[in-house]
Amino acid sequence: MSAQHEARQGDRRLSHLLGMRIRFADGRDGDEVIDVRLSSTGTRVGHLEQLGAVGLLVGKSRPGTLFGYDRDPRMGPWLIRAILRRVHRHTGYLEWSDVETVDWDAGVLRVRVTELRDIPEEYAGDSGGR
Repeated sequence: MSAQHEARQGDRRLSHLLGMRIRFADGRDGDEVIDVRLSSTGTRVGHLEQLGAVGLLVGKSRPGTLFGYDRDPRMGPWLIRAILRRVHRHTGYLEWSDVETVDWDAGVLRVRVTELRDIPEEYAGDSGGR
């Protein structure tokens, strides 16, 4: 069963994905979901556009994780950006299509890949990826 199919079976909140552990295709456990990238599905419900997950930022959850510094290269002083880049150097990205199954009860996302991708440039700002 695909992750998309499982996700559609019941409504879930974004907070249900945040903190879920990653299990790679080779059986290794990864870090956890620290952010979710959303995009419009092109569908409206009333006055609101529906959003769907397109990707996941995966890393170690720390207080104030990234503070949005992964999104905008102009965000804050350069020294803070540099420190956060160093602290989060192992943070990576998964496309939603990389997700094979979502075990909502266990809090585990099983993925089809064996390693994280670099954070796409359109999301990375000047974070430099992983």
